[in-house]
Amino acid sequence: MKVGNHISIEQSALSESRKQTQDREKTAVQFEEIFAKHLVSELTKNSFKIDGGMMGNANKMYREFITDALATELAAQRKLGMADLVTQYWNINKDEKPLNYGNDG
Repeated sequence: MKVGNHISIEQSALSESRKQTQDREKTAVQFEEIFAKHLVSELTKNSFKIDGGMMGNANKMYREFITDALATELAAQRKLGMADLVTQYWNINKDEKPLNYGNDG
């Protein structure tokens, strides 16, 4: 029995756990970004109203750019707390098996 084998197995398990934690963090921030985009979009929908052809299209592009930039920044800084709530939920329920929708097997 070699000690080296046990160490590599433990490191592999730790590495997999760390990767799973990082993936969950990334997913939580992405969820917060989606939420922030919808929130900012709703908050600014009447702020950029200009009737007219070319100016209306430019205004729409500018609004989308501002919405994306604000949402990305809010999510990266976790200002809304949604990523923290998702992460907290996953940490509480990490020992439970995932729901198996539509599969009885």
